[in-house]
Amino acid sequence: MSSEEPNIVPDTPVEDVTLARVAEIFDDKQLVYRLEEVDTPDGEQGTILRTGFSNAAIAMQIRDNTLVIDSLWRGAFPTTQGPQVLMLTNQWNQDNFAPTLRFFDSNAEELAVSAFRELHVGAGASRNQLDAFVMTTIDAILGSFEWIEQKHPELVTWEGDHSHD
Repeated sequence: MSSEEPNIVPDTPVEDVTLARVAEIFDDKQLVYRLEEVDTPDGEQGTILRTGFSNAAIAMQIRDNTLVIDSLWRGAFPTTQGPQVLMLTNQWNQDNFAPTLRFFDSNAEELAVSAFRELHVGAGASRNQLDAFVMTTIDAILGSFEWIEQKHPELVTWEGDHSHD
């Protein structure tokens, strides 16, 4: 037996994480997205990858060696339900590893719910690591929003009869 540590090689080469690499994953999975150039708060230009589903808008960007995946649920709570939304988000965050749910005032009468997850990418990531993180995060975001919808079906106003008879 050897006392030497095994040399574990990554499944695919570790490379810098870019939104172009994330876009390749979306292309391979035939997911719709768009890349946008935006002004950052510090006056720089940045890129955001945007995608969405019937109940969620999702944005991805790289900030300070961190891949940030943030989202916004399509539904909204009346501001009068603030304490209930706090209990709801706390329950999710205590019971689930990811994503982290939070809420904020979206306008004078509504509270928006957001889900996010981050990955430090300063050392890069392999293709499979990046794919797994992005896809599990999207799945977890959609799952968290479906969980809210099951608890508050009255707030789901975008679903209906889509038959075209």
